[in-house]
Amino acid sequence: MAGPLLDNRRPTACLGRRDRVTSADSQTRLYVSGQPPAALPGTGKASGNQRWWETDYGAWRREAEREAMARHFPAFNLCEMLDGTLCWVGWLRSGLDAERRYLIRVTYPDDFPDHPPAVVIESPELPGGMPHVLGPQRPCLFQPSHGPRNGYDPGKTTAATFVAWTALWIHAFETWQATGHWPGRSE
Repeated sequence: MAGPLLDNRRPTACLGRRDRVTSADSQTRLYVSGQPPAALPGTGKASGNQRWWETDYGAWRREAEREAMARHFPAFNLCEMLDGTLCWVGWLRSGLDAERRYLIRVTYPDDFPDHPPAVVIESPELPGGMPHVLGPQRPCLFQPSHGPRNGYDPGKTTAATFVAWTALWIHAFETWQATGHWPGRSE
């Protein structure tokens, strides 16, 4: 019987956090909010077999992502999947039950940062019929219609943001399980 890993992809190599950013460039803004990366000088789009992190901007952005995760979630590991995509994998602990842990995977899409990473809760398996999910094991973390101020902003939102949002989602999920009421506003 297959576990909650929906697409049966397993990390092939964890790249870890050994290439921590130390240059002054790590303090600059990712890019002007609202401007697609391709519209900025020197960023370019990945082409052919090139991955998003193989462009000049993408290499810099990957290091900025690594720095954000090392600062906020140092126990997470950057891994490369069999198909070559990058993801962060790590555990979050429940705020209500210290024994309960959640295995989280944050996967970058091929067109990152134009589109947000996808978050999957690998373990434990979530119950069916619950609110605020995009699909099995996929928490709904933001409402795209709210725009970059309240949702994904390709110029500012990092994988660390998604892990933090997932921690908040887990707290809401556990509250819903205990009370039958999802805290916060619903749409």
